Formats: sequence, structure tokens, C-alpha cells
Amino acid sequence: MRIVTGFFRNSRHLALVALLLGSTFMATPAQAEPLPLAPLTKLRLTVVQFVASTGDYKRWDALGGDMDVGPDGTLTVPTLGSIDVVGMSADQLGAEIGKRLQAKLGLLDAPDATVQVLAYPPIYVVGSVSSPGQYAFQPGMTVVQAMALAGGERNAEMTSGLSQTIKLQADLDSFSADILRSRARLARLQAEYGKAKEITFPSTLSASDPLVAEIMGQEKMIFQAHVNELDRQQTSLIQLADLYNAEIDALAQKGAALDEQIALAQQQVDSMIGLVNSGSATVSRLNEVQRALSDLRSERLDVVVATMTAKQNLNSSQRDLARIQDEQQSNTAGLLQQEQAGLDKLVLNQNATARMLGQSLEADHSITLARAARTSLVYAILREKDGKATSVNATEGSTLLPGDLVRVTMQVQLPTADGDVPVAANSP
Repeated sequence: MRIVTGFFRNSRHLALVALLLGSTFMATPAQAEPLPLAPLTKLRLTVVQFVASTGDYKRWDALGGDMDVGPDGTLTVPTLGSIDVVGMSADQLGAEIGKRLQAKLGLLDAPDATVQVLAYPPIYVVGSVSSPGQYAFQPGMTVVQAMALAGGERNAEMTSGLSQTIKLQADLDSFSADILRSRARLARLQAEYGKAKEITFPSTLSASDPLVAEIMGQEKMIFQAHVNELDRQQTSLIQLADLYNAEIDALAQKGAALDEQIALAQQQVDSMIGLVNSGSATVSRLNEVQRALSDLRSERLDVVVATMTAKQNLNSSQRDLARIQDEQQSNTAGLLQQEQAGLDKLVLNQNATARMLGQSLEADHSITLARAARTSLVYAILREKDGKATSVNATEGSTLLPGDLVRVTMQVQLPTADGDVPVAANSP
């Protein structure tokens, strides 16, 4: 950053200070030596010019603003074009822009150009670290600080084998328990589908095992609850059907009684017609007998309609009874298929896990050997210089530059009778 001295000598300098403080300004940490600008550095350029007629400074926003150093190390400035900034500091670049503007525009005095670094190119950490990747660069950053950002040394090589063995054993135990539950559930579904009175569990389920006994007890409770629910629905529908049958019988008896009354009423009508014809009875009397016969026939028709309704309701209740029985069988059959498929999948997973566990246990001696091993870290910095990537040996205290790549290599030394012998080096 450009440092201006003696600003407070006169009003001109005071005006320049006020203008610079009024602009968006981000300070960077103080460095013993300014960092050279690297490709992809984000910059902010501010250009101001003293106006003699007003005695004040005017900022040239058209020339300034936020800009990036290109991958080839050049910066494109309005009016000036491309400037090669490789090896320059921010202060040096500001001075160079001011000189070029003075020459380009034919100014008496060079304008004040201030270059501010907004963001440096990131650094990269790879190799034996917990979280390899890209991290923001800060001036003065060292290798050990980059290691801290990357999560420190990766120790998965020493513990992954043991962790995998523990995980596989836990998975195998889980599969075994799930298989027990699945087999018990399958036995219960088979009993429900076969309308058995109780569950017949396979011989592979031993009630002497507390876990198996608990699972079997749970399935028995579920089985009994399902049986009770189905019985309750069936009993309700059967009782309803009995009521409809009783109603139909009562209507049949009432219909038979009405048929007898209708036959007697018909005889009275026939007899009354003969009496009326002979003059022994009046027509009004005949009308009364005929109305009585008509009422009986109407009541008989009502009995017929009621009987038909009762029979329809009886058929509906019988269909409902058949439906719940069919649904129970259909649902149970679907659950049986799903459970059998799930059991088959569990058995396959159990077998695969058992094989992997066996292989992991065979490698336990390697894990034990790794625990006794001694490790050390070796650092190298891959840095671009003069357009070429060069590798530099480094230590934890080595200072980094923007865009550096830090390679961390773990060297393993296994104990032997003749002393430690390096046998592996893990690098990216």
C-alpha cells in the first residue's frame, strides 16, 4: 500500500487525506517486506488528482475500481492497458500507474494512485492432512498454520483398520438381531394367513435366549390382537345378519297372517255382493268391506317391501363379512411376500458382512504393527517462479506466499531388530 508522508503540511494534503479516508479502504497486515503481487490477486485501484482551480482533490472513478491480476501476471488498467505486475508490490504498482498516467495524459504532476490488496490467491494443502484443499492466504502465514487450517495430521492410516473391524462387528450383530425379528414376524404372518389358533415358531428361534424370548412374546401379542380384531368385526357382522334373518322371518309370519285375513276379506266381499244383488244388504255396507280388503292388501304390500329391504341388508352384511375376510388374507399375503424378501436381503447382507469381518480380522496383526510404528512428516512447498513450478523443502516455520501448494508427506518407520526402517511414505 502506498504510504504518503507529510500530508498535514497544508490544506492540499489535508484534502487528500479526507478523500482517501472517504473511499472504501481495507487495510492489510503490516509486513516486514511488501509481498509481491501474484496472479489472481484481487486489487482495488483509487486514483485522485489535485485540481488547482478549486484547491481540492478529485477522484477518477473511471480509472479506478476493483480488478484482478490475470493468470499471466498482468493487470489491465483503463487508458493504460496491460501492465506486467510480476515482482511488484502494491506500493510500487501504485507509483508505476501514477507515472504512466502522467505521461499518457500529459499532466504536470503525477496523479496519486493507491493500490489496495483485497484478497490474495489461496494456498493449497495436500497429502497426509485431515482435510486437503484450498484455503485463504493471510500475509505471514507459515506451514504449521496451513496445517492447522487443513485439520492437522491425518491419522486414519493407523486407526482405519481397527475402526472398520469394530464397525463390521456392530453391523453383523445388527443383522443377526434383525434376522431374528424377521423370522419371528414371518412365523406370525404365516399363522395369520393360515388362520391358525397359535404361532408355530421355527426351531432356529430358541426361547432360552432372552432376546429371542422377548421377540417371540411381542409377536404373540400382535398375533392375538389381530385375531381379536378380526373376530370382533366378524362377530359384529354375523350378529347383524342374524338380526336381518329374524326380521325376515317375522315379516314372513306377518305376511302369512295377512294372506289369511285377505282371503277371509275376499270371501266377505263376494258374499256381500250377492246380498246387495238380492236386496238383503246396502251398497254402503259393500263399500266398507271392500275398503277393509284394500287396506289389507296395502299392508301386505308393505310387508313385501320391508322383506325385500331386509334381504338386501342381509346380503350387504354378508358381503362385508366376506370382504374383511378377503382383505385380511390379501394384506397378510402381501406382508408375507415383503417380509420374506426382507429376510432374504438381511441374510445376504449378513453373509457379506461376515466375509468382510473375516478379512478385517486377518489384518489385525497389521494394525498392531502400525500402532508400534513411528511416523514423521516431511513438508515441501510447490511454488511458481519465473513461470516454472519449483519444489522447495520446508519446515513447520517456513513462510508461505500466495498461491503456494504445501505437500505433506508421512513417513512410517517400523521397529525391527536392526533398528527403525522406513517402509512407507504416503504422499498425494
